[in-house]
Amino acid sequence: MKEKLEKPIFKNTIIFFVYIFIIEMITKYNINNHFFSYSTLRITLSSLIFAIIISLILNLGSELFKKIFASIISLALIIYAWVEINLYFYLGFFMGLGNAEQGTKVIDYIKEYITASKLETYLVIIPFILLLLYYWYLKPKLISKKLEKTHIFYFKPQSKKRNVLVYIWIVLFIILLSIGYYSSLKVEFMQNKMQTTKNIELFIYPENSNLAVSQLGIFTYGLSDLISIIFNTNNYDFYEYELTSAKHHTQVTDYSRIIDDTLWQKIIEKETNNTYKNLNNYFITQEVTPKNNYTGIFEGKNLIFILMESVGEIAINETFFPNIYKLYNEGISFTNNYSPRNSCATGNNELTSMTSLYTINNTCTANTYMYNNYFQSIFNMFNNIGYQTSSYHDYPEFYYSRKVIHEKLGSSAYYNATDLGIKWSALYEEWPSDVELIEKSLPYFIDEKHFMVYMTTVTSHQPYSVSSEYGDKYLSELEEYDYSRPLKRYISKVMELDKAIGVLLDSLKIAGKLDDTVIVLTGDHYPYGLSNYYINQIMGYDVKVNNEVDRTPLIIYNHSQEPKKIDKYTSIIDILPTIFNLFNLDYDPRLYFGNDIFSDYQDRVVFADGSWQDSIGFYNAPKAKFTSTSGDETLAYSDEELIEINYEIITKKKISAQAIRNYYFSYLELALEKEIEIEKQSQVKDE
Repeated sequence: MKEKLEKPIFKNTIIFFVYIFIIEMITKYNINNHFFSYSTLRITLSSLIFAIIISLILNLGSELFKKIFASIISLALIIYAWVEINLYFYLGFFMGLGNAEQGTKVIDYIKEYITASKLETYLVIIPFILLLLYYWYLKPKLISKKLEKTHIFYFKPQSKKRNVLVYIWIVLFIILLSIGYYSSLKVEFMQNKMQTTKNIELFIYPENSNLAVSQLGIFTYGLSDLISIIFNTNNYDFYEYELTSAKHHTQVTDYSRIIDDTLWQKIIEKETNNTYKNLNNYFITQEVTPKNNYTGIFEGKNLIFILMESVGEIAINETFFPNIYKLYNEGISFTNNYSPRNSCATGNNELTSMTSLYTINNTCTANTYMYNNYFQSIFNMFNNIGYQTSSYHDYPEFYYSRKVIHEKLGSSAYYNATDLGIKWSALYEEWPSDVELIEKSLPYFIDEKHFMVYMTTVTSHQPYSVSSEYGDKYLSELEEYDYSRPLKRYISKVMELDKAIGVLLDSLKIAGKLDDTVIVLTGDHYPYGLSNYYINQIMGYDVKVNNEVDRTPLIIYNHSQEPKKIDKYTSIIDILPTIFNLFNLDYDPRLYFGNDIFSDYQDRVVFADGSWQDSIGFYNAPKAKFTSTSGDETLAYSDEELIEINYEIITKKKISAQAIRNYYFSYLELALEKEIEIEKQSQVKDE
């Protein structure tokens, strides 16, 4: 009996270990382009643990149960792995359960998703077919006795002590392997000091999905992600960091930004909640950056901020997009700007552009925390100086709850397609016209004395592989170009957006508001659904290198401003503090994770997975590898410098996530208001 019990367990363990390990290695190679590292040993251990557990379950039932269960579990594993791998290629991120809501939207653009999938990822089908052949064809031939005719969920009796002992030994072996796996997360020689997040933290808080998959494997990441959702382990309340002293400039100059911290210090002294005390101490000790030569150059002017849907640097093209090109060349333009991809790109990057906060990787932050208040947001800061604020989008509330989000961010009025009377379709391939967005929005603000407007466009949204009204509208003008059809459809859609920019410029001129209005243009993310191959047909650089595909235009235009090109490395998180400085708003730079681009700081673009880019080179977080732009490694950072940079970046991202999760800015606003009221009452008593 013992022999009959042990042999199937052993065979099934070997089969599923090989199956799981092969899928893991295919995933690992697609991410890191190599198989072997210390993480491979970690993945080997986890693959063996999963295989033994599956084998134990298989051994409980009849032969028919074994075949059905083996087929179902192997199919589930392969579907999960294949979907996640190709989401990585499509979005630049593994989705995880926290973004399952956004992941379901893939159904709408399934053709683009399939088209973007990598041919090598289909290799996972081979072990799946072999496994099915074994359980449904080869194994029955190897079994000499007649298949059991019992119920599918027949359980073998455990009447003999030997059988029980075998299971006990197997369980003990699983525990031993688990201890070994846990040790691999902590033992020093299996850690990479260049890694942005420790492996044990990735296991408990799998927020950085790219790094987690790289170090833990796709299936352990999936399990950790599931556990973090069930037990809410991602909502950690406390992140310890090295507390620094406040970097206030002691010598007061004409450029000094004077901020009175008296009330904030009182809040800190009274605070008993460790999370809020920790956050207070972090923010108050950050640097108060001084003013500069650009401070206030747009003071008193109007502002129109336009977040352009799926617009990368392709849009900087005089032939196809003359209006965007005009603003790029006649305004202040930023030649090394990025809009980093994440698993909820438009929603998260829109929130970042309005708050200058790093959003949370494994959730659609804007939706998940839609009831957060941000007194330091773009709307509230302009509300404070008497501007009429409003926001607009030419689609209904299908993807993001902007009605709630924008109100909480301080927008005095938010108008979607339905509010504006814009015709829209439920068909995914059909998106409204941005020309109509401009035309229908203008009457709501153009006559205001001072206005601050935020617009999110939509015409240039994918898909590009199928016919659509605006994807086909300008194809006749592109016949002479030897581009692929999807690229031409994308260009056609952006041409409609460009015409919308032209309508805006003409309308401002007619209203006599052009000189008094600043227009900020940037892209929310690169055009998903347009492969790197297609993008490379028109770009002058290879977008496959590092994260070059994430380059987007950033333009700050005013008709009376002298043109200027800025070569600093910038991203969407830097726009807000830059605007505040240009308009000379009374803001506290410490409450923002971006930088005023015109201030003196180390310019660096941080991507969602902890990778980063600056003038010296590119750091790939999943690979924990830095590559010098010049190719001369003597000009690269030292290990100590890389560790310091990574620590600073991960601290900012974790503090930002902690602040969002704990509604910190709502708390701080109320606490400051309370202290002001106490101070007023004290003054009344003194009088």
